[in-house]
Amino acid sequence: MSTAVYAILYVLCVHFAYVDYIHPTFEYAHYIYLPPQPAALVATYFLAWLPIVAYSRSIAPAQAAVALIYTLSYVPIQLSLLFTVEMDYVRLAGIQLMLAISMMVLFAIANTGRKLTQQTASRFTNLDYVIGALTALSVALLLASNAGHMRLVSFEDVYDLRLEAGTVEQSFVSAYLISWLSYCFITYLYARGLVHKKWIYLVAGLVASFLMYAATGAKSMILLLPITLGLSWLCKSGRDFLSRLLGTMVIAIVAVAVLLPDDGLGMWIKSIVFVRILGSPGWVASKYLEYFGAEGLTYYSHVGPINALTGAYPFGNLSLGQMIGLAYSGSAEANFNASFWASDGFAALGPVGVLVITPVIAGVLYLVNRSTSHLDSRFAVLWMGGFFIALLNVPLSTALLSGGGLIVFLLAWGLTSSGPRCRRAPAPDTSKS
Repeated sequence: MSTAVYAILYVLCVHFAYVDYIHPTFEYAHYIYLPPQPAALVATYFLAWLPIVAYSRSIAPAQAAVALIYTLSYVPIQLSLLFTVEMDYVRLAGIQLMLAISMMVLFAIANTGRKLTQQTASRFTNLDYVIGALTALSVALLLASNAGHMRLVSFEDVYDLRLEAGTVEQSFVSAYLISWLSYCFITYLYARGLVHKKWIYLVAGLVASFLMYAATGAKSMILLLPITLGLSWLCKSGRDFLSRLLGTMVIAIVAVAVLLPDDGLGMWIKSIVFVRILGSPGWVASKYLEYFGAEGLTYYSHVGPINALTGAYPFGNLSLGQMIGLAYSGSAEANFNASFWASDGFAALGPVGVLVITPVIAGVLYLVNRSTSHLDSRFAVLWMGGFFIALLNVPLSTALLSGGGLIVFLLAWGLTSSGPRCRRAPAPDTSKS
């Protein structure tokens, strides 16, 4: 019941943030507001809240993933569709219903695949060696490729650093290892440091994070430890990840709106919370629906291996996000990546693509639980934090490959398949009593 109450409060807060700050402040960036009819608003509120009925409290790691998807992607998308897409509401309601069905399926499947197995220190030691070696190799390649321009800069100057980093040529192997460093290896070090009190791993993760930031200008590298600490706190109560996340977001939205000014540091924090976290996921998904519905669908040719076989991708060398950047910002330098509902749903097949991609995402969630059966749930969530972030922001294929999803599954599955399973104690012998 508390989760259901937090959910409706959160929907109200996202609505308030959009109308009170995002639209009036960033209308120039196409954050428009189409005042909805009362019936349409009530229906949208209901559909935004509805998937909660399929949620069940669980410590399975995939439950953390779907909690993040619901809070940071699903609710903003539902409201943004209503506020920004010029479409007859009967038709729009059908799209919203498809999203609601998809979210309910993800909530239901997130409890499956978890099989309890034992953890052993020796197997963690083996994994430490493997990931330690991969981290060292990745850092070496990072330094070799970027040493000429590496420097620590403020967030205001980070875009110049990114432009310089974008001109660096990398091999196929180097590009993937450096990507996995940020999404998979550093998060493992943070998880080991925080969950198992191995502080040397925490220090190593911090050093690697700052080197990544100095080389690529990725602000997420500076924020990765605070994000991991936040995930750790949300996991602390075990089964209450979603309710804690929703409650925290409600408090944060109200506090940021009421306490912070609209200039200086307050404006920067408001932009991060209201636009980057709440506004952008919904806005980008809405633009994907409108743009690719009008300009042409990809039929999954945006997925590299599929395009390699078919050559059917209709937009040349520009990615989906760059096409949106070109259309709405006038420059392909602006890359508006989007989550699986937008890229593997709306851009690929239109609204029906939401239902097509849902079973695939459900299978990935099953793998999240199955491959980490031997791990403490909190440790698994912290390690997969980078992959979860990727899942919220890029197409599924990118999240699995560049975002480290597959490498985490492979590394973790090796321990699960070789680890001893927990067995029930034999029943007492009562024949002699």
